[in-house]
Amino acid sequence: MEEVATQTIRERFAVVLRELGITPYQLAKEAGDKPTKIYNILNGKARPSYDTLEGLLEKYPQINLNWLVSGAGGMFKEESGEDTATGGALLPFTPYPFVSLRGQASFVKGYAGDCGYGDLDIYQVYSTEGTDYPGAAVMEVEGNSMSPRLVHGAKVLAVCIDRDDWCYQSSGIYAVMYRDYFVIRRIKDNDLLTRNMLTLHSDNPEAGSMPVPAKDIRGIWKVVRVVEAPVD
Repeated sequence: MEEVATQTIRERFAVVLRELGITPYQLAKEAGDKPTKIYNILNGKARPSYDTLEGLLEKYPQINLNWLVSGAGGMFKEESGEDTATGGALLPFTPYPFVSLRGQASFVKGYAGDCGYGDLDIYQVYSTEGTDYPGAAVMEVEGNSMSPRLVHGAKVLAVCIDRDDWCYQSSGIYAVMYRDYFVIRRIKDNDLLTRNMLTLHSDNPEAGSMPVPAKDIRGIWKVVRVVEAPVD
């Protein structure tokens, strides 16, 4: 097998397909994915999701997942000194509560504050540094108000902000629950201390901005990472 000198997960993903002698369509069928999803990974438009990696390893357990995700070790487990039967070392996947589009309404309705998430689905997030974010959740973006930075269906990891710290948040993208609404917007003007008002801005110039009174705010989360970004 030729020496692999690629650095990105997209390039390593392509090398895996070439070495295994399989097509993107064949991998999609075997891993239970849509072919467009595999092509988007190979074209650099998306990163492999947890489900895609799990499907790949289930069908081809000889692949060293540590190498595929981070470039550590060899492509195959035998090259890395790992036991194929036991699956080798575990990667740092962290389960987070997942606020999906279909579950957003019930999340808003049942949210009682204090970063409580109730009975939500779980989304596995991989971190090359093994970083864990206490009080965080994965949230799905609805609409294109934050396009092109965040498009409809993108998934972001957001950390819950303590109520006492709401007035100090600025210069970032946040998920904000106010009244019966749940939106992901950018905070530029935070006047909670002076005027009891928070202004939420859209990156899409056609979407504009919205002022939100402090009394209407129920929860604020700071977006710290994009975990999945579909093609716009």
